[in-house]
Amino acid sequence: MRPRYARVVIRLAVVDDHPAIGAALGAAIEHAPDLELVGTATAAGSAAELIASADPDVLVCDIWLDGEPAGLDVLAATVRSARDGRPRVLILSGFDQPSFLRAAFEGGAAGYVSKASPVEAILDAVRAIARGETPFPAVTLRALRDAPRRPSTRELGAIRLLARGASNDEIAVGLGISVKTVESHLRRLFGRYGVLSRTELAMLAVREGWLGSEP
Repeated sequence: MRPRYARVVIRLAVVDDHPAIGAALGAAIEHAPDLELVGTATAAGSAAELIASADPDVLVCDIWLDGEPAGLDVLAATVRSARDGRPRVLILSGFDQPSFLRAAFEGGAAGYVSKASPVEAILDAVRAIARGETPFPAVTLRALRDAPRRPSTRELGAIRLLARGASNDEIAVGLGISVKTVESHLRRLFGRYGVLSRTELAMLAVREGWLGSEP
């Protein structure tokens, strides 16, 4: 591995299930002498192999991969395995809900950029991250703290079935858990988010983007 001081070009890798994103970044980087696109992947399961083979300085990763927020799992795995603080992770998403910002921030992301941003803005965020900065949208730390914490994967599974009108018995069968465990999940979720009904919980999940597919 080359020593860090020898790096004069920022090595960038991209994990996104929309090939157009990687293509757009690659096209822009062709005219950026300080950046090099060293690899792309379209699935969360390929991220670790990409990082090991490409040795990027910065990983740009979409939150939503194959209809799930698997980018947060990629973030967690990348942060755990990082050596010498590399690669740093820039989360890219079509969602700007505070709960996703909070999840990325608390998960160790170095920055968060909306997919609605111009390509140059994304590349500027990459450069900022490589300099050791942490570009996040213009929200206050208080807003991040006040954002609802995302449910766990198991809790999201229960909410998804609940939002489809499933009964507790049906949720239990769908998740392979007991009805008592389902009831425990729902009591905890009602208390955590201050909702009084299954409908309110489902509406909160939709509003926060926990259940939706990325635009």
